[in-house]
Amino acid sequence: MMYCPLPNCFIIIIELQLNYFSNTCSIYHLQDLTSTLLSSLKQPDMINFLSNLQTEEHNFVEEFYSANHAVTREIPTSKSLSGIEVRLSNITIIDNKTPKVFPFPGLAKVYLITLAISDVEQGPISFDLHGFERVDDGDKLSVDRVLFSWKPKDENDDIPSQTHIFCSLIKCKQRLRNVAKIMQEAKDDEQFKNLTSKLSTLVKSASNLSAITSLTLELAGIVGKFLGTVDDKPLLTVFQSFTDLNGDYDRTGKNAKTFQNKYASLDLSITIRDKTREDQLKENNILTGEEV
Repeated sequence: MMYCPLPNCFIIIIELQLNYFSNTCSIYHLQDLTSTLLSSLKQPDMINFLSNLQTEEHNFVEEFYSANHAVTREIPTSKSLSGIEVRLSNITIIDNKTPKVFPFPGLAKVYLITLAISDVEQGPISFDLHGFERVDDGDKLSVDRVLFSWKPKDENDDIPSQTHIFCSLIKCKQRLRNVAKIMQEAKDDEQFKNLTSKLSTLVKSASNLSAITSLTLELAGIVGKFLGTVDDKPLLTVFQSFTDLNGDYDRTGKNAKTFQNKYASLDLSITIRDKTREDQLKENNILTGEEV
């Protein structure tokens, strides 16, 4: 290895044996090796989740009653709802921030972090992590998953009064780590445990969105430190809050929202089932002989 000094940086010239380009290796591996070597020259920065952050808060009380009930301002119980689901889908990497310079194909490795926080007793916080190899500009990631779901166990169950969804796409600068191992390391981290406890308490006792947002970003930062060397600015981060979930009923019971910037896009949809409407649908299907 030979070093050539330049102002504020240096060039690494590496002698590579010809057999590196055998059937087991490729130009992509060379790009991966080069990226790893260059990124190892400096300490990784903390991930700034405020960069490329998009956030929204929805309150569905007014829409629910104006479309379905007299405006009594009473919050419905599970007697009027049969289920709630929040789904993540249609993730597209528009620009992977990796230049295509011959002979490198400009492919990237991307992590997806998701967090779902709610005030329901059945698991107030859920956390998941996925890794994707060889992601090109315009690629659509194979993700179509439920981030949060709720069904009443009996008629006395209260519906969630608030649910918060965090999603972040982060470019990795080295080989992807084992995501199961990362998740376990994060869950075993004392700071992660403390923040999870604080967030669970806060979401059940308060509606201060800024405090919940701050703690959620801090929790995601704990996960970020186990990812290895990654970009300090995510491709896209979304924080979506649903409060007093009482309907937003349209004809299909589903509302979808697309979040997009110049680097990536994703869809978050919430489906809320109305028990009365569902019972009517079952009756109609029985009369017509169709399956529900």
